[in-house]
Amino acid sequence: MKFSSKLLHLALAAALCTTFSGCWFLVIGGAGAVAGYAVSRDTFEGVSSRGQEEIMSAAHKVLAIMGTITGEHPREGQINAIVYGNHVTVSVIQVNLTTSKIRVKARNGIFPRIGVAQDVYTKIINQLEK
Repeated sequence: MKFSSKLLHLALAAALCTTFSGCWFLVIGGAGAVAGYAVSRDTFEGVSSRGQEEIMSAAHKVLAIMGTITGEHPREGQINAIVYGNHVTVSVIQVNLTTSKIRVKARNGIFPRIGVAQDVYTKIINQLEK
């Protein structure tokens, strides 16, 4: 086999593997406008161009719909809630005048729940887009 033929087969195999494993969106260039990333096994975070109050309001709406709010600390930029039986903490940190960092942490006891954190984060971002 020629080198170019082997390379073609390798590229085709890699493309098929990523397509069938559910990672095809990474190959295309990302998951769209929801730009966030996992920073640990239980925390998902991202950056928004919205102000802290606006993000806190959106987080409050989302958490009230998805579960029960157990604590709210607006001065600290933090909301605690129970979502799908998991303890969720949303933190909003004002980076500068035009940028805020959103951090969502989800745990069920000692077990991290990154899927719940990502779901809450995505819904907060979608609420901000409305």
